[in-house]
Amino acid sequence: MPTPIPDLDQLLRQAGLRAEVAPSLHEWQSLLRLVRGALDSGRNAAQTTRWAQHLMTGLGMPIFVVDRQEMVVHRNAACQLLGWEPGAAQQPLAELLSSPLEELRLSSLLRRVWQGERLDEVPLSLRGASGQPHLSKASLMPVHAASGEKDAVAYVVVSLTSTESHSPSDSGVPTDRQHFYESLLTALPASLAILGPDRRYRFCNPAAIGNPQIREWIMGHTDADYVAQRGVPVSLAEERERHLDEAARTGRTVQFEEQMVTPSGETVYHLRNYTPLFDDSGELLLYLGHGTDVTELRRTQEALRELNAQLEERVQARTAELEALSRQSQHDALHDSLTGLPNRALFSDRLTQAIARSKLPGGPQYAVLFLDVDRFKGINDTLGHPTGDAMLVEMARRLRACLRATDTVARLGGDEFTILLEPLQDAEHAARVAGRIQGALRRPMQLGGAASGQQVTMSVSVGIVHSHPEYDSAMAVLRDADIAMYRAKDSGRAAHRTFTPEMREHILYVNRMEHELRRALAGDELRVQYQPVLDLASGRIEGFEALVRWQHPERGLLGPDDFTPIAEDSGLLPEIDRWVLRRACRDLTRWAELYPSDPPLSLSVNFCGQHLALPDVSGWVAELLRQTGFDPRHLKLEITESSLLSPSGDVRHHMERLRELGVRLHLDDFGTGYSSLSYLQRYPIDALKIDRSFVQGMLNNDSNAELVRTIVAMAKNLNLKVVGEGIEQPRQLAALRALGCDSGQGYLFSPALDVYESRALVAEGQHRLRPDWGYPAPGHADPPPAQPS
Repeated sequence: MPTPIPDLDQLLRQAGLRAEVAPSLHEWQSLLRLVRGALDSGRNAAQTTRWAQHLMTGLGMPIFVVDRQEMVVHRNAACQLLGWEPGAAQQPLAELLSSPLEELRLSSLLRRVWQGERLDEVPLSLRGASGQPHLSKASLMPVHAASGEKDAVAYVVVSLTSTESHSPSDSGVPTDRQHFYESLLTALPASLAILGPDRRYRFCNPAAIGNPQIREWIMGHTDADYVAQRGVPVSLAEERERHLDEAARTGRTVQFEEQMVTPSGETVYHLRNYTPLFDDSGELLLYLGHGTDVTELRRTQEALRELNAQLEERVQARTAELEALSRQSQHDALHDSLTGLPNRALFSDRLTQAIARSKLPGGPQYAVLFLDVDRFKGINDTLGHPTGDAMLVEMARRLRACLRATDTVARLGGDEFTILLEPLQDAEHAARVAGRIQGALRRPMQLGGAASGQQVTMSVSVGIVHSHPEYDSAMAVLRDADIAMYRAKDSGRAAHRTFTPEMREHILYVNRMEHELRRALAGDELRVQYQPVLDLASGRIEGFEALVRWQHPERGLLGPDDFTPIAEDSGLLPEIDRWVLRRACRDLTRWAELYPSDPPLSLSVNFCGQHLALPDVSGWVAELLRQTGFDPRHLKLEITESSLLSPSGDVRHHMERLRELGVRLHLDDFGTGYSSLSYLQRYPIDALKIDRSFVQGMLNNDSNAELVRTIVAMAKNLNLKVVGEGIEQPRQLAALRALGCDSGQGYLFSPALDVYESRALVAEGQHRLRPDWGYPAPGHADPPPAQPS
């Protein structure tokens, strides 16, 4: 006979409960024990099912049932508290939860319930019908079918609140930790995604997918869905699937690099990681995917590869040129048509034979001299090409006269000559020949006859290469001789230098530095430091000199001597000057606004001679001053004496236009160059800057002291200001003050300071005297300055 269904009202009264009031967790557990006792014997599955439905209907707390496919199959009447319709349903569990991460968390708990475990006080974040999250605690328990197998899970919500009314002080209600963690993961700058065991996205932060619509869409989808939707190559999803397989199989993080093309057509690179997470039983819970954008790293590596390729290409191009010439037909191109000397082809052939002979046991050794006429272009431009050709013919004659019959002299082309010495008498043989040649060519040349001709002089720079077992071709020898010749030119021309492997490394270094310097200009790696310039009469700071530095990413802070020669040769120096001028004008304008002074601080900036060859130098200087707001009357542009050597009148014209703006022009490093009085009279100069070498030697060297005295006196006679640089000792300061030098700078006062230290110095008050500057304290008499020896 079927067991009667227990009277629910009676059981509720027995447990001390009412159907209108939701029981506590402890009361709910007591009621369930009473129900189990009433159904312990003689019931069948149908009666039990009806009783369970009656129980779900009568209780005042939300209860819903989920099957093994995680579909909600039934909701009781109390579910209306969440805005859900009661009764039978076929709705995915995910639609009742507040987020995909909540579904992922519950999936692992459901596996424990399917195994027969009952879970109480499970934090649960439910989504109401209006989308409002409801924080709750629930009990999860298996529901048995008639066969006794577990075919569903009942969710019994024992406490419930909405996020609007919830506060951390509420007792018995879980805080919204999930919302906090999701917000934290969303704010991470690194890309982060969470995938379920089915490899569908449960979470994705903005760093991983920036478009919010795509980020929302991808929830619940796979990478295969993504590539199909976005038109991305299928290989992307296939590669990710392969790495996910590996992560799941090995149980370890898998790292790989991924290349993608953005909608704008830009190729980007990401370093990605997939980390599998498992529960205590070894079941896969989720995949954690995170990555880093390494596009810039790859671009930098590619740039370095390109640079190396360019360097190698340049060497190969030079080598290919020499090889191509050596292969020319000997029978119709063995000699130079102008001088009658062997040409490159014949010289290369003879050098090749000399290399082969030098490798024989006891074979004769050789040396190659590479000659280049100094400033030959200027001779052609001023005296004409016929005169230049006559000089080359006479040069060929004198070269032959300096050599033995066994030696070979050739004209490679233009003003380049090569000499093969074989055999060598000793290690100094080549250097002696180079000296003899320079002496022979230094004698004046009478071109065109004594009566109507013209007398000219010339000099050459010579590079020397000695035989070495590593040389296997003429082109390699000539390449290194050419490098040595350019080193001779760099050392001042009319000289000779012997090749060393370091010279070749130097060429590569210069090329690399030029590339890095261009990158530094674009990448904001340059810095401006400021050295105070003092009024020597009062000891007050009257201004600053802006000095450029390079914050190299590998070598640290570089001074100008480390890169300005390369910048000048590569044509980058004017651009660097403009950058420094703009930055310094902007800084001093800002300082003047924050810490006004009377008179205002002046600014001295180096101004290379290449600026004075530009057609509108005053125009861009005026525009720069207008943009930065700096008063041109307080700007001092420092130019070198070599800038004044141009024979045209453009330099003077440009200098006058700059003066019309109100800018002051200072002649830098005066005394080290040509130091012609005619320059001071011809050009609009406002001040002379005595080179530091004379200032530092004036106390110990009579000639230096006299030179400084002469410069100051000459400047005063011409109404020019005088600035001394490199002041490091109080005695030097005293001597310059005694001579009437107007301004000075040096380590005695301060080294060059960065922008923050300089601003702090201005903020302290630029008129404050410092004890280590050699000035008397306020109220004390100034001791008589020391006279230079």
